[in-house]
Amino acid sequence: REENKLFVTRYLPDIVQLQRRVRDKFLHRLDRREVSETNIKSFLNKIKKESKKDSEELSRLVDSFSKAWSIIGEDVRKNGRLTTDTALELQEITPATPLAYLLSSTTGEGALIASLTDYLVVIHNSFVQAYRGRVSWSRSDKIPLRELDTSHMIEYEEHMQSLLLSHAHYSLAFGQGSHVTYDFEGVEQQFIEQFIQNKPLILAEHLKFEYA
Repeated sequence: REENKLFVTRYLPDIVQLQRRVRDKFLHRLDRREVSETNIKSFLNKIKKESKKDSEELSRLVDSFSKAWSIIGEDVRKNGRLTTDTALELQEITPATPLAYLLSSTTGEGALIASLTDYLVVIHNSFVQAYRGRVSWSRSDKIPLRELDTSHMIEYEEHMQSLLLSHAHYSLAFGQGSHVTYDFEGVEQQFIEQFIQNKPLILAEHLKFEYA
């Protein structure tokens, strides 16, 4: 369960970038009525008329947002720190979802992306702090949320098989075939050193969208 939560943090840089891209492009240019009446699909189609490249990039970022919410939305509703808004009851992000769900706010539809972002920051920081609590750690590496990128995240999925194999011990017994055992302490130590040791804490902040 905890590993599943850590897996979803891989989408956090894209979710932050999505909020920044939309905010930078439309700050003080959209009103609440307009974004409630415009869905994500029509918004992306409008961007496509201006720039196909921008539309494709925003579509990719929206897809990351959608995937993260589909995996961990229920946990955010139950355990997140910003769980009072009815917007969090939305089950999935689709092309028909109102644009307002992409615009971070403390109330209304934008509370969903704000809550998801905050929850993923908490998950990332909890893993980093758990490591630092086990070793002597004098550095205080922290990164503002708005500056986050993939290099700051704990990403390990593509390397887990080779990590396990490097700590596997094989033995042969007559009539019983081969037997494999794993040095799990070694796996844990290398996992920490390779994937967690140099990762910063993320400074939580609200990337609030300012309406016209």
